Amino acid sequence: MSFGRHRVAILHTEDEPQNIRRHLICIIEDALKQLGVDIVDLYGTDKFVPADLLFVHYDRSVVPTHVERFARQYRRRINAGARDIRKHTYADGLLAPDSPYEGRVIVKSTLNYGGQPEESSRSLLTRIRNKASRLAGLRDAPLIHSKQGYRIYERLSDVPAAYFSHHHVVQKLQPEWDGEKNILREYIFLGNNHFENIERSSDLIITEDENVSCHPFNPHPRLLEMRRKLKLDYGKLDYTMIDGEPFIFDANKTLGLGEYVDQDASSTEYVSMLHAFALEIVRILNDPEFRSYDLTRLHGALRAGPARLPQPQPGALPAAKVQNG
Repeated sequence: MSFGRHRVAILHTEDEPQNIRRHLICIIEDALKQLGVDIVDLYGTDKFVPADLLFVHYDRSVVPTHVERFARQYRRRINAGARDIRKHTYADGLLAPDSPYEGRVIVKSTLNYGGQPEESSRSLLTRIRNKASRLAGLRDAPLIHSKQGYRIYERLSDVPAAYFSHHHVVQKLQPEWDGEKNILREYIFLGNNHFENIERSSDLIITEDENVSCHPFNPHPRLLEMRRKLKLDYGKLDYTMIDGEPFIFDANKTLGLGEYVDQDASSTEYVSMLHAFALEIVRILNDPEFRSYDLTRLHGALRAGPARLPQPQPGALPAAKVQNG
């Protein structure tokens, strides 16, 4: 593999803070720089900067069409086709008020991260108007902005009618249990690199996570099919395994750093994953036949993932737990 000098442009939203490291992409950038790749961060689409590859890291559940047009100026692109990851477009087990279902259900925001990126970007006047509408009773169901706001009901008929709206999703609650612990699986990927991160908790909604492992693995074909549907080159899918099949309930394409991990087993695994992602970008940069979201290349024979850190490697990097959206 050649490690010639290349430039990667990373496209962020216009209002992304420029001096705050809050996404996993920051650590991948560090690794790329150590591999001799030039990085240029773009904030919005006002300025075109030539680069060998554009990484669309646009922190919105629905990406505006002008971003897609801007991305077409680059020959190689990552996540340029990932336009819409609202839960109501893909999540498993979605329910309507009259769905024939007996069992517990959960209510969430349809937007990634509870719509916090969209909310923070809205004008003060818009937020005042929306608050006034809620106070006037025009919106009976409060918006859900985080996992702490998720609501669990014993049966579908208990869900207030206002939650059956375009702001929310009502979904079957399908936890996976490991003895007394609840399991969360995260399929984390970039290109041909497939990792499974497993978290465990006593809570039904996992927020304070006990990390079990983060390893290369062979993703279930349905996980790959979901990548095809959402056109994700990079990101993660949250799921549980129910009767041998993935039950998918969340997708993310701008992974948060979460809290840093100290020097322990999980730290080594995260460093390995981050190095593999950086090396995969270098492979794409050196592949003249690469096309944006080439499913035949991404979805070929399912393999266990990359060899453990092919040479040359970046130096040791701080690892981070992926923050759940």
